[in-house]
Amino acid sequence: MLKKLALGSAIALCMTILNGTARADNIPIANPSFEEITGTLNVPCGTGCAYNGGPIPGWSVISGGSWQPGSYFTSVPDGKLIGFVNATRSLSQTLTGDSVLTNSVYTLSVFVGERSDGTSGMYTLSLDTILGGVTTTLCSVSGDAATSIARGTFQLKSCSYPSGSSVPSGDLFLNLTANSGQLDVDNVSLTVEPATGVPEPSSILLLGTGMLFVFSTLIVRRKKELQLTA
Repeated sequence: MLKKLALGSAIALCMTILNGTARADNIPIANPSFEEITGTLNVPCGTGCAYNGGPIPGWSVISGGSWQPGSYFTSVPDGKLIGFVNATRSLSQTLTGDSVLTNSVYTLSVFVGERSDGTSGMYTLSLDTILGGVTTTLCSVSGDAATSIARGTFQLKSCSYPSGSSVPSGDLFLNLTANSGQLDVDNVSLTVEPATGVPEPSSILLLGTGMLFVFSTLIVRRKKELQLTA
């Protein structure tokens, strides 16, 4: 019975550690769902619809702003507001203090919308690094909302960047560009996870400690059984 319990504990410990090393961590983004606004939504655009011309807290934007879209969308992915930018401008954010880690996988995810009136257009979403005002693209995804997304809805778009042992310098930089028409976005996220399933040294130490405890218990129990038999 003790052997079965020890084996089960060892297996559970291994699974817990391995699952923990595979978990993706969210990198903090300021105002990722555009619910924070500066001032008010002072331009009406219909029932339940209003917007402003920016600025957007946490984001750099020209020719864009915060928008409560009303009937232009059947629903909003997160909250009540979204961010918008008109061609050929971008919504961007520097993740100050967050640089690229080695041997990791970064995934940028953004909900992109197609307005019910069909005026959304082509876009490019990119994860970059920025150093001294110069950007280096890590990954990007482009498309045409008018042809790939049903009117009045949002669709999740993403790109991934696997880093190696050598990585570009600078802070991570998000750049969401309207190439034509209008780009409407919501619920921006960025995650990072190890590129391989190899446990970190601390995880290996924890696993070794747990296994040592299990086998020590078995040895002590076995010695007691031999003494009783003798």
